[in-house]
Amino acid sequence: MPNISQFIHGKCLQLLFSPKGSVEGVLLKMRGAVVQVSVPGDQSVALAQAAIPGRQLRLLALPDQPSKTDHSTHKVFKFQSFADATGAAISPSEGEPDWISMKGVVTALHYARHGEANGVILDTGAFIHLRPHGMVSTDLDIGSKVNATGTLRMTMLGTRMLEAHRVNNVDIA
Repeated sequence: MPNISQFIHGKCLQLLFSPKGSVEGVLLKMRGAVVQVSVPGDQSVALAQAAIPGRQLRLLALPDQPSKTDHSTHKVFKFQSFADATGAAISPSEGEPDWISMKGVVTALHYARHGEANGVILDTGAFIHLRPHGMVSTDLDIGSKVNATGTLRMTMLGTRMLEAHRVNNVDIA
């Protein structure tokens, strides 16, 4: 019996990590049930960037082999690709980037490898990357309130990172 791709649409619950710290999958809530989608190493960064807890994900995935998942507490699938609302495969790079907003209070400054402040860490744990010129133009410091817009990425630890394009009504060029 051939394995047929299934359209998986659900709310991201959490990323799953390998013992070495890389992303190896995600847990989703789909129609009231928890499902797991594992991802091959070459696609783990794309999944990590999209898999934000609370965010809806649409994926195409193959059911994992039953003999391997007999003792699992939920259904397990193997990631194939991202999908659009109709269930058609899409590339993670297609279309415009996902612009999101982040708000919070600065709890720490972040520094580039040469010692220049290049971003901030918020009370939520998120990292906002502004580059050194963005730090100068926004004048952020510990305790500053931040309202930033940009494109979302994930650090290798699964922490949210915003590549800022606008912070507190200041465009970062």
